Amino acid sequence: TPSTQPILEPSSPGIPWPCQSGSVAMPARPPVNMGMYDPTSERYRDPSKMQLMKTISKAEEEMSKTAREVELRLHGSGEIMRLPAQVCTTVWDIKLFLAERLGRDPGDFTFIAKQGPFWRENKDCEEMRPKVVVKGLKSFERERVPHEHPVVVIGAGHIGLRQAMVFIKYKESNFVIFDRKEKVGGMAWWDQANVTSKLQTEYGVYHLGWDETIPTPTDDYPWPSRDELLKMFQKGAEEYGIIPYCRLGTEVKEVKAEGQELDMKYEVVVEKIGSNKEETLKAAGVMMYPGNLSLPRRETYKGEEDFGGTIAYGMFDEFSYKEAQGKDIAIIGHGAFAVENVRSCCEYDSHQIYLICRRKNIACPRFVSWLCNQSLSPLSASLFLHAMKPMYDLVGYDVWDYYGVQGNASRTTCNIQQKARFGIGDVYFCAISWGKLEVIEDPEGVKRLGHHALYLGGSGRKLDVQCILKLLGFVGDPTNDRVMKIKELVGFWVNEDPRRYVVAE
Repeated sequence: TPSTQPILEPSSPGIPWPCQSGSVAMPARPPVNMGMYDPTSERYRDPSKMQLMKTISKAEEEMSKTAREVELRLHGSGEIMRLPAQVCTTVWDIKLFLAERLGRDPGDFTFIAKQGPFWRENKDCEEMRPKVVVKGLKSFERERVPHEHPVVVIGAGHIGLRQAMVFIKYKESNFVIFDRKEKVGGMAWWDQANVTSKLQTEYGVYHLGWDETIPTPTDDYPWPSRDELLKMFQKGAEEYGIIPYCRLGTEVKEVKAEGQELDMKYEVVVEKIGSNKEETLKAAGVMMYPGNLSLPRRETYKGEEDFGGTIAYGMFDEFSYKEAQGKDIAIIGHGAFAVENVRSCCEYDSHQIYLICRRKNIACPRFVSWLCNQSLSPLSASLFLHAMKPMYDLVGYDVWDYYGVQGNASRTTCNIQQKARFGIGDVYFCAISWGKLEVIEDPEGVKRLGHHALYLGGSGRKLDVQCILKLLGFVGDPTNDRVMKIKELVGFWVNEDPRRYVVAE
């Protein structure tokens, strides 16, 4: 049976269906009520005459609901599609299904069947014959709309590369990828990550080889470092044939859109880095993946010039963690990057670590992260928090009291709304339990700095530290709005335009 066969869900567990005998996942299914003739429907009867009809007609009582299979064969090509149906399924029912599946008008199709020595056209009201020949179709696969110009993809990071793989998988070659970097991998990993940064999730989707049609990679590590991840992106882009579609070292300066609704025309202005020469090309649509970690939030504290130690942002390799050895360090922030910096400072043998925040965010133990990612169905928020309990008991915190958690008194249900990502890792909890890390919650944050000293605004507490790492989160990049002419986003679509698409924070 070809892969184009859709299979109906059984109306009751007792009915045998082909999909119950095999282990292969079937594609999209037709409506469950296909073939169920409803005499009271306005589709079949004039509403003004409904009162003249009985609720259940004798003809309906005589309809056979027996399950069967019908075979459709394309005229000319011989391509076959087999569909589960009922004896009472009509020609019109099957035409409606094909129309919805293929994006065509049901009047485009003609069904013919052999009757004795002759072939005759089946009328729409007739019951489906077991085997029919379909005219008016070239294939049972939905035909792609041809585009005169390429689809432009902005960004050769993880999502941009994944988009290219989808195009190639479905034999779409009319696209081009632009990126400012000279290599693939994306801004977040090239610009924002540290050499000590590692992937924070076990979920395989971040690896380019994560696809049901590609053999499982044998050399991938669940938590690769920044450099290992960038190497994997480059290797995957070469292996899966993405590189020929990339124009690297090229910046998109502007996306022009003229026209109305589906008649929009697009022009993309690009410039090769360092050339000072712009080029304009036409596009069928634009998909923008500028990256999620765009611009770090920056803040200057009073007295920084008097501090006398190292003050840096704990990202984009601004701080050499060798300087942390044997020193007391203040990490300002409590997002995922801050939790990662706790691990890095421990790895480089710092002395005492202070994590300063206005309010604590939820940090996730490694086991709970694995539990979420391996689960076929999403974990409930309450189960997620209960699974963390052993680690939070270890450090003496009650995660149910965090600002991001809203739950009932019995703690059987809750909702989690947190502005920052979960920092993932066990070192955070172990460091607190050992006394190496102290988490300080102060609503007013840092008030000022002195010589090798940090003063808190709420408690007035003085911390003796020699290094300060700022990890204050990220803000959006307004350049994306200017390039794409964004006035509003409807879902991911720019100004309700179905051919301008943006994925970014």
